[in-house]
Amino acid sequence: MVAATLQTIDVWFKEPATSNDRPILLSKLAILELCGWLEVEFDRMIQLVEAGCLGDRPWVEKHVIKKTSGFSFDNHWRPMLCKVVGEVFARRVDVAYQAAHPGELDHLTNTLSALWSDRCSFAHADLSANVANTQLTINAPSWTISQHTTLVQMLGRYEAVLMVEIGKI
Repeated sequence: MVAATLQTIDVWFKEPATSNDRPILLSKLAILELCGWLEVEFDRMIQLVEAGCLGDRPWVEKHVIKKTSGFSFDNHWRPMLCKVVGEVFARRVDVAYQAAHPGELDHLTNTLSALWSDRCSFAHADLSANVANTQLTINAPSWTISQHTTLVQMLGRYEAVLMVEIGKI
């Protein structure tokens, strides 16, 4: 679903603009769409963990998912995982992921952190505030599509490792 939305935004971005604001707003929209997808993905993944380990979906919904707003690896995903299955299991997943895909955990963590920073910049200020207070980097929606493609691959590999580790419990 988000892939189609990002493609549509990219088409709009490539259309002739009547002002400088349109490309900036479309870039902002693409990033926010990707970030929303990431939050939903982490919610979906923690539900898989819950189903495989805990068996208490209402508790996870109330105490983990509803209390987490974000998608950075260290500040959002890992605390969610630890709350459901504990630090020992979270470390097992990290070690297994790093063994299966060397260097990728750092790449995933850094990619998510950079997107979280962009998301916060775009979501918590209007366009004029962003331009006035910082030098704003505007990436075309095609860049966001590339980020999505990369994240789908990395998160897919992470989820595969996660499911193997859940199977060992």
